[in-house]
Amino acid sequence: MILNRHFILTTLLGITPLLTLAEEKPEEAAAENKPKAGHSHQGEAFNEGPRHSALPIEGTGQISFPVQCAWGEGQQFFNQGVGQLHGFWYYEAERTFRQIASRDPKCAMAYWGMALANWENEKRAKVFIKKARELKEHASEHNRRYIDAQANYLDGEPKDAKKRKQELIDDLESIIQDYPDDLEARAFLCVRLWQFGRSGLPIHSHQAVDAILQQIFAVNPRHPAHHYRIHLWDNKKAKVALNSAAKLGHTASGIAHMWHMPGHIYSKLKRWDDSAFAQEASARTDHQYMITRRVLPDQIHNYAHNNEWLCRNWMTLGRAHDALGMARSLLANPRHPRLNTISKGGRSAKYGRSRIFEVLKRFELWDETLRLADTPYLEPTSKREEQLKRLRLLGHAHFGKESLDGVRSVDQEMAKLLNTATEEREKVEKEAREKAEKEKKNEKDTKKLVKEAGKKPGEWVSSVEKARQALSCFVALLENNHEEAKKHLGAVQGDKYTLARLHLRAGDPEKALSLSEEAVKNGEKRVLPLLARIEILHATDKKEELKKAFDLLKPISAYLDPEAPPVARVMKIAGDLNLGDWQAKPLVREDVGERPSLDSLGPVAWTPPAAHDFALPNGEGETISRKDFQGRPLVLLFYLGYGCLHCAEQLEKFAQGAELFEKAGFEVLAISSDSEGDLRKSREKWEKDGGSFPFPLVADPAMHVFREWSAYDDFEKAPLHGTFVISPGGQVLWHDISADPFMDCEFVVKEGKRLLQLHGRDL
Repeated sequence: MILNRHFILTTLLGITPLLTLAEEKPEEAAAENKPKAGHSHQGEAFNEGPRHSALPIEGTGQISFPVQCAWGEGQQFFNQGVGQLHGFWYYEAERTFRQIASRDPKCAMAYWGMALANWENEKRAKVFIKKARELKEHASEHNRRYIDAQANYLDGEPKDAKKRKQELIDDLESIIQDYPDDLEARAFLCVRLWQFGRSGLPIHSHQAVDAILQQIFAVNPRHPAHHYRIHLWDNKKAKVALNSAAKLGHTASGIAHMWHMPGHIYSKLKRWDDSAFAQEASARTDHQYMITRRVLPDQIHNYAHNNEWLCRNWMTLGRAHDALGMARSLLANPRHPRLNTISKGGRSAKYGRSRIFEVLKRFELWDETLRLADTPYLEPTSKREEQLKRLRLLGHAHFGKESLDGVRSVDQEMAKLLNTATEEREKVEKEAREKAEKEKKNEKDTKKLVKEAGKKPGEWVSSVEKARQALSCFVALLENNHEEAKKHLGAVQGDKYTLARLHLRAGDPEKALSLSEEAVKNGEKRVLPLLARIEILHATDKKEELKKAFDLLKPISAYLDPEAPPVARVMKIAGDLNLGDWQAKPLVREDVGERPSLDSLGPVAWTPPAAHDFALPNGEGETISRKDFQGRPLVLLFYLGYGCLHCAEQLEKFAQGAELFEKAGFEVLAISSDSEGDLRKSREKWEKDGGSFPFPLVADPAMHVFREWSAYDDFEKAPLHGTFVISPGGQVLWHDISADPFMDCEFVVKEGKRLLQLHGRDL
């Protein structure tokens, strides 16, 4: 049945069934060598990365890097691309260099730039530098030196990593010696020295590298190489780079990473408020760009890391609900199998889930925890480790709310996990024993095999048992059974200051005092340990020490969230002690440089951009517009019409999933690059063969809508496959634009429903 439907779909799209080899015509054989629809004619390396035109962007750095380019704007764009490289904004840098190559295909340095934009992807970089080498006769001698240096590095033997790194350093030094006015060679030399210093080619003198950077700043004080100076001193002596931290954001204000990096220095110096400013500026700059350019968050280098760092900074300052908001926003970002999943490290979903657990638990936001328990933020998961982590948090929340029934309900869920875990261990041990018997193993070897087989499942059993012990501790505390609570207290997971509070409640003030003191020492200039310390000192009537604790808290108290329970309790203590206006005011330092208004940089969280409107013919004398679907969620497909077998496969998948979309309340609309006449003929063929296509098709032969929705390769002047999820209010919640069509209907529906729930169906 599927094959028949697929045949009908290929007919619908005007695709002729494949001929046998004996019947194959020369022109058809030649066509086989052409790239698949949506793929680049330049090769697979060009299928990845941005495929939409670059625009001039303000704030990419004061760069002067002369190149030979026939395109009038080529020099401006090349300087922009180099600035983006200095800001590690590799995605946008590649877009900029591609723009140059599309306007001047003979510009060798455009391909050099693409190679450097793929510094972390040598497979692609080799393709681009090879192209640069092929074109280097069109470059100046100065530019050829850059091309050869990078080509030699990429062509070097991987096993001789140290040698190829040293040769690149030597080549860059040679360029500097022969072209002493070249600041960019100095900048690239410094970043390579730092990068290689982390991977087998040690920096013998940080001061010597700094001296090279100072040569750059003597000529151009606002050069974005301040970025490299921060990296140079970050893990060595952060204070040295304070001047660069103050300047970096202004050197390239349009690049989010340049706002982020000063946060490294400020964090090392425990200046959490300054670090928070840096990370928030980074977040807002990124979000403004992504919403405007319709780029998914996790397509950007270090995006998620920058934002989870902001979340940590806010936690450190006591800005509990701000931190919770950022963690929630990370979880509300679009997910994508290639870019952002709960299992991928360094991505929004993974970081967001980690941080939301931390914020809720550390600030005892139990009402929020229980409210979020059945939402996409904290919903049950099939990943057992994550589910156990969730149940631990819910158990703690119920304990915090003094709900004995709540704790016991969580224990029942854990008991189910334990039963499953025990059965799994018993099963693998039984299988191992039976295998040993078949192989006639002796008793000693049999026991060894059984033990080995049950080791990993046994570790999981132990994890669940320990989690249940923690719940036993909570039950005992709620029942005022202190001796029983102490037996299980070691199974409770938490920071020392959290455990200190529990020991106090269990009737062990000395242990509570000891743990809280350790927590304060280990968490220098952090508010949470001090909040717990103050509570415990107050409860144990340690008046002199209590005063000292308030003295330590005051300098870092400016941003405390009074709605967070630990803060509220300490503020009550302060009131009982008649401390008056004891909180500090936000500190304004003179060594941070002039700072922009944060609101001027963009929104603090990603929000879905507005969908473009369109009205297109369906080949039956009717016009269908996006607004026809207003008030209902819409899945929008862009397919490439005639000759695209991939598109036939996608339409087949989505046609089969029609019921799935209908049950979820999603409409589906497909936009073809076919003419209206071809679309009409295709539909007639479909209906003639007895088909009834489950969703409407419309024609966009001029590809105006393809272009507006970015389902179009601006560099190769060809349409791309596109899949979009549109909210009832007309916002683009999710998209995939690529060389190949997106095939997973279930993912589209699941992700669409998740985003609708998080952002609101009326969005």
